[in-house]
Amino acid sequence: MAHPVGTESHDQAGQRLFFALWPEPALQRRLHALARATLPHGAGRLVLPENLHLTLVFLGQVDEDQRRCLEAAAGAVKTGRFSLEFDVAGYWPGPRVLWFGCSRPPQPLRDLVAALQRSAGDCGFVSEGRPYTAHLTVARKLVRNPGAVTLVPVDWSVEGFVLAESQTHAAGARHRPLQAWTLEGRPLPASTPS
Repeated sequence: MAHPVGTESHDQAGQRLFFALWPEPALQRRLHALARATLPHGAGRLVLPENLHLTLVFLGQVDEDQRRCLEAAAGAVKTGRFSLEFDVAGYWPGPRVLWFGCSRPPQPLRDLVAALQRSAGDCGFVSEGRPYTAHLTVARKLVRNPGAVTLVPVDWSVEGFVLAESQTHAAGARHRPLQAWTLEGRPLPASTPS
């Protein structure tokens, strides 16, 4: 997670933003179906298919000037395409979430995260410094640890990343891509990342 220098992210007006990998809708639906099959009935709340994403760098509250800086910096990030294999599932008791992850995160993913952290730093954000864990949250508010989960591997050929917004509503959080880039640094329409 990153936050603006000298501020607490919850005290600043603006949008709540993060960089992420955003699966195409068919992959979101597939991951959602796998989560539904994995989670015992009534054990927690599944993340909506359209909200499924893999966070790269969480930024917190971002004002208009910071957003422009982040967008300009993100356009300069180039790592090349790579593939992910979601082959492990886990449970974090603190936030009570079930997640799918990669047992072998590829070097281009680590390079992308590092480049986006540097870009955020250039725009005045400070990283919290904890190691990056490639994971996709698939269920929240679990009432109990689901125990050992065997995950049928799911492959994803990643071609781009997004700057996305998180909005909190009474029914829960909603996420939406605002801007997208290829892994070669070219802008894409926000509705078409993969």
